[in-house]
Amino acid sequence: MEDLNITHCVASYECGADHCLKPDSFMHYCQEAAETHASRNNLGYEWGASNNLIWVEVQGDFRFIRRPQWKEEITIRSNTGKASALQARRFVELQDKEGHVLAQADLLWVLIDVNTRRPMPFKRLINGINIPEACPAIIDQVLEPATEFIRTETAEFTAPRRDVDFNGHINNSAYLTWVLDTLPEDMAPAAAPARVRINFKKETFAGQPIRIEHHLAAGKQTRHTVTSDGELRAELIIVWE
Repeated sequence: MEDLNITHCVASYECGADHCLKPDSFMHYCQEAAETHASRNNLGYEWGASNNLIWVEVQGDFRFIRRPQWKEEITIRSNTGKASALQARRFVELQDKEGHVLAQADLLWVLIDVNTRRPMPFKRLINGINIPEACPAIIDQVLEPATEFIRTETAEFTAPRRDVDFNGHINNSAYLTWVLDTLPEDMAPAAAPARVRINFKKETFAGQPIRIEHHLAAGKQTRHTVTSDGELRAELIIVWE
């Protein structure tokens, strides 16, 4: 497949108080790039709906080198390929006008049968699926999670309706937003995340009770678990600037 290249001007609502792109806004870029590129290759939302399938992200690894500023013109580049019989790997990269890399994402997606809510192997699709055999990881440094923590705090709330996407469940970017919104300020080692890794474990729906445990490790790492009704929904690792 050919790379997707989209030119975009960073909007004010995509930025924080520092006038720089928010981490969850980059996640939205990744979702839009995935849909746009998939649709151009006849594998997007409409194709999935006609086959009772939806693309679901199961893992995201995000690296921020320099967060672009409000009104800055950037290029969003993306492509995809098979990672396994069940998973497709997608990379997304932000570049400035000079071609310098600003941020990168390494994403794993699966096709879910909307009736069984289970992953669909690519080879079982009636009409096949035209995904290249491999997609190299754009982030080659493995993020090792800390195992010892010096402080833990919890937050509890109800999953809001505003975070539901058109697949009917909580949007992936909401988990990072929830973590950043409820993390005590004195637990954030620095101003902004430099690296975020998210593993998505199970769908969450509006109205469900949410419990987040924030764990502070030595150095510049925090670890976060998002649960509902005692079941793990997502786990996040953040390395701070």
